[in-house]
Amino acid sequence: MNLQPFQQTGTASRPSQASNGSMIVALIKSLRIAHWIKNLFVFAAILFARKWNQSNAWIMTISTFISFCLLSSAIYLINDIADRNSDRAHPEKRNRPIASGQLSITVAGISAGILLLAGAGIIAYLSAGLYEPTRHLAGLGLAAWAGAYVVINLAYSLGLKNKPIIDVIIIAMGFVFRAMAGAEAISVITSPWLVICTFTLCLFIALAKRRGEIISLGEQASQTRRVNYFYSPTNIEHMLAVSAGLAILTYMLYCLADQTVERIGSANLIWTIPIVVYGMFRYYCLTLATKKADPVEVLLHDKVLWVVGIVWLLCIIIILQWGSSSVVKGIIQ
Repeated sequence: MNLQPFQQTGTASRPSQASNGSMIVALIKSLRIAHWIKNLFVFAAILFARKWNQSNAWIMTISTFISFCLLSSAIYLINDIADRNSDRAHPEKRNRPIASGQLSITVAGISAGILLLAGAGIIAYLSAGLYEPTRHLAGLGLAAWAGAYVVINLAYSLGLKNKPIIDVIIIAMGFVFRAMAGAEAISVITSPWLVICTFTLCLFIALAKRRGEIISLGEQASQTRRVNYFYSPTNIEHMLAVSAGLAILTYMLYCLADQTVERIGSANLIWTIPIVVYGMFRYYCLTLATKKADPVEVLLHDKVLWVVGIVWLLCIIIILQWGSSSVVKGIIQ
């Protein structure tokens, strides 16, 4: 800054304050708070385990959600540091604070470290109360899955994102670990259906994101993300079709599984299948029509998908709570 050597003290500090203010804004932007919506997967267990009337379960789940928000923001900062050069070649990502120089690598790195420690601290505190030598993983499953989430995402940021197919599998597994951590937080045994349904759904979403990048960027796609050299409109459409089919099929099988019917007391969960099919197909069509690669951006800007999600959630709650009542139990046998 070209400050005059004999400026008054009151005015000399203003540029510094503006710079600090801009850096704080840039840091907040880099945390990608809108993407915290992805961490809602930790609430899956409290929903399907029907523990929504237990205050302690809510405290544990919300605390886990907060910890994953801190951990995921730390990962975003690390990823942006690693991607700063390739981001500068992207028409939109070049405006990210680290790529554009609004946020220094030093500040971003220190902030990432603080967020990792804060998130890990919450997990450690919660895990201390869950410790039980006779339980699986000695009751430390929450710490295990949170740690696995951090490890695979660091591996992704530092190199595995450049490995075709492995990149989208890691993204999907990140959601699986969120859901499993949510189950461990309330001491619920993780259902294999939770793992399979979450994985196939999020694999579909990850592939749709890659397809969006290829369509919107064309030849630039491989320059901004090296792994995109492998994906083409043809092969990624095939993978999308397979992953969408798997996601719908696994959800249907979950709804019809003997274990599910026995636990709920009826097979009425099948009435939610059309809602899931509509939601997935609409999301697929939106990514084609809008050419948006970011699933969060698609979700936040489409009110219909929000309505679909709310309707599905309400149906799930109603069926889990009253699906075994004599009035509706005999509808589907």
